[in-house]
Amino acid sequence: MRILIFLLAFIIGACSPSAKPENESVGEEKATDSSNDFTLASLAGDWHMVTQQDNEWVLFYPCDADNTMVSINADSIMIGWGQDATLGKIESWSASNGSLALVVNDSYSINTYRVEKTDDGLTQWWLWEDAEGPSYFISGNDINTYPVIKQPCKECWEDCEEEEN
Repeated sequence: MRILIFLLAFIIGACSPSAKPENESVGEEKATDSSNDFTLASLAGDWHMVTQQDNEWVLFYPCDADNTMVSINADSIMIGWGQDATLGKIESWSASNGSLALVVNDSYSINTYRVEKTDDGLTQWWLWEDAEGPSYFISGNDINTYPVIKQPCKECWEDCEEEEN
């Protein structure tokens, strides 16, 4: 008799509608329509910032730092700011109109980063609160299709010994 009551409760619970939360937790996959398949899972991997120089997108490595990059793995995010890095746990994410908002706890603060795809295959990331616009990133899978520009060491330090190409 208890098994029958349990099965009946299970079936009723499975069939009843439930309200979806506005913000999805990291372990849940948000249902999307076919026009918007942009989810946290689609961001998994490495992202490298590109800079526009002479009307061309390039990977720019300054002489005094590394190129900014973002790496997402499951519910964690690492942002390499060039000289420093921030590690954080993605507490939640939400999708809206082709844009994702990631709520990240880096143990010092809670930050919200916005990510959007562009029509030209790039991805916009709003990583800095005071930025006038987004930074542009490419997937690590596409890194070999972009030119690399390394700023000469002598532009940062006078006593630089750099190999000539």
